[in-house]
Amino acid sequence: MDEPKDSGNFVRTAVAYGTDVYEVLESVRRQGIRNPTLTILFASSSLDQEWIGREIRSNLEGHSWGFSCAGHFNGAVGDLSTEGILLLAIEQHGEVLAPSVVMGELHGAEEERAAELTRQAFDGVLFSPELLYVAFTGKSPSRLLQTNPFTLLVGHSSVGTEEAVLRGISRAVGRGARVVGGTAADRLYLERVTETFAHGDGASAKGSLSLLAIATTLKNGVGMANAFRPVGAKGAFVTESEGRVVKTLNHRPAADVYAELVGASSWQEAQEHFNSHPMGIIEVTANYWQVRSPAAIREDGSIVFFSAIPKGSGLTLLESDVESRVESVRIAVRRALADAGNPKRVAAVVAFNCILCHQQALRLGSGAGEVRAIREELGDHVAVVGASTYGETGTTVAGTIGHHNQTITLWLLADELITQ
Repeated sequence: MDEPKDSGNFVRTAVAYGTDVYEVLESVRRQGIRNPTLTILFASSSLDQEWIGREIRSNLEGHSWGFSCAGHFNGAVGDLSTEGILLLAIEQHGEVLAPSVVMGELHGAEEERAAELTRQAFDGVLFSPELLYVAFTGKSPSRLLQTNPFTLLVGHSSVGTEEAVLRGISRAVGRGARVVGGTAADRLYLERVTETFAHGDGASAKGSLSLLAIATTLKNGVGMANAFRPVGAKGAFVTESEGRVVKTLNHRPAADVYAELVGASSWQEAQEHFNSHPMGIIEVTANYWQVRSPAAIREDGSIVFFSAIPKGSGLTLLESDVESRVESVRIAVRRALADAGNPKRVAAVVAFNCILCHQQALRLGSGAGEVRAIREELGDHVAVVGASTYGETGTTVAGTIGHHNQTITLWLLADELITQ
């Protein structure tokens, strides 16, 4: 864990993992990082978030961003983990990476505040326009499509507001930035959803939005995938819904229809299938299934989902297995590589992996294979960190920014200039 990564051309990285903040900080120092430009922090919710956030920022300086999590996609141990602190420190050589962190409460006006905070985050980026000019010089129009220098990492700690927040972010950036991230988490098996914290430059807060805006002349990209495929032709139409609550499917109580689809004899038995058999909405142009995971059945037979589902949506029953779990990570990596312009050398990958994916991986024994898949695609030198989240922010193959379930989203940072 403490072996230094081979020194990169433009950035050097260190991944540290441990149960004590000083153990983690010492690991970073042993790996030769002294003045990181950016530190990404994922701390399990059982730990003192405010203290950890302050200690990381005061000892490493630079910008820091992250959130509490229910576990880790842990490159330091090569598997999934559920406790401790996982940290990625990035030190740059020259002016190639300009981060800006903004965190704020939403005050019940989620969409407006998200747009405001997004603008603040990008306005705080200290980025030389000359670097952008150099990056674009001599590029063909087709290659310019992959030289977007702006990326936004999103950390939600106000569970349930994600759709409104993303509408605000989309208003602020349009199509001018890559958007990726996740929702801060509490317990792995949802025993509570009350201690979700966002981190931003040493501060930590509940009910807040933490944004990491990045301008960089390094190639970088985002990718998203899930492990699910449709179960035959089993599905139904949403005939009544409100936000995340689906009241009826095919004009019948939603729980009755879902129970029939999974072959359950009762609502209670049907809930046992929630993790293994979520529902999906097809993006026809990309043939991509957006996962919608059921969370609970109400007394009236309505089903509460972890993401909003509008009336008129066609929902299809989904399934997965060990092979598709590992393959989904590979696909996400390849999509992030393509989005970055297919760099030959990658410095780091940050993963936002659904808590339900973590649960399923533990049940199927696929966790180590999922983490290993990134290294098999990119090489052993790549720094890999990630968090188990209460929902994933990402852009689908068709270009839709949304709040997703049982999905993995990735941000990939290359050690290669967009002029190369």
